Amino acid sequence: MNHRLTTILGASVLGIALAGCVATPPRARYYDDDYYQRRAAYDCPRCGVIREVAQVYVRDNATSGGGAVLGAIIGGVLGSTIGKGDGRTAATVAGAVVGGVAGNAIERDSNGYGGRPAWEFTVRLDDGRWARVTQWQHDNLRPGDRVMIRDNRLLLLR
Repeated sequence: MNHRLTTILGASVLGIALAGCVATPPRARYYDDDYYQRRAAYDCPRCGVIREVAQVYVRDNATSGGGAVLGAIIGGVLGSTIGKGDGRTAATVAGAVVGGVAGNAIERDSNGYGGRPAWEFTVRLDDGRWARVTQWQHDNLRPGDRVMIRDNRLLLLR
């Protein structure tokens, strides 16, 4: 009974640890456009006019965790072939750790093939400063549009 409980507990801890490697999906943000439209008419230190729009590619560093798991398994198997007794155990653990790190790095570098397409907007702010905002959505924004920068996103002003 005690061995079974230890096995279940170990599997649960491993499952929770692996779940922490999964990237969360992006969340949609909703804005009260009317509030920001009214505010921009009176006080808007982060308002300006779009001067340039360019498509860029942004590397997404999220991984599924599969590369880390596969790397840890391969590293553990290779490490278990070295030494005897406690040395073999240490080599197995070290191989699993190094393999997991290497597998995660390989998966991260192989994802995206240069990155996901995104949009980079250059904005001339009302106070004379320049700002550059990169976001996933284009939102039909064009040079000459008056915008407000809110939470590192552009909000079109009317």
